Amino acid sequence: MSNRLRKSGSVPSASKKPSASTAANVRWESRILLRLEGEDPKLLDKETAKVYRKIDGTGASIQGPVPLPVRQLSADRTRLGTDRVHRRLFCILFPTEKTVALLDKLALSGAVRTSISVEEVPAGGGLQHPDE
Repeated sequence: MSNRLRKSGSVPSASKKPSASTAANVRWESRILLRLEGEDPKLLDKETAKVYRKIDGTGASIQGPVPLPVRQLSADRTRLGTDRVHRRLFCILFPTEKTVALLDKLALSGAVRTSISVEEVPAGGGLQHPDE
């Protein structure tokens, strides 16, 4: 996933290598959309809180979790009498290397499904970093 993201203000140079301490604080120009969904809303909210705490600890800016509309499943796709899928959305702005590494090894309950997508920010800066 990390090779799809573009570092902000970075110019490729073979002679300059960032130290290990600065590599963890590099911010990216892309934003990451993380969607969580599951049939049990209480379990989904518990896992959502766990994900929020982990991402917040990496130094990235987070928007969400945003509850999305509940989807109704067709009668042939239902399991255990549940016919609704509850969803939550995180928008992770200015993810760091630690954020990307965390998302690569994110472990959640088997009843909660995740999907991760990366959106490129247009050239010219579509996002303004809150620290600047």
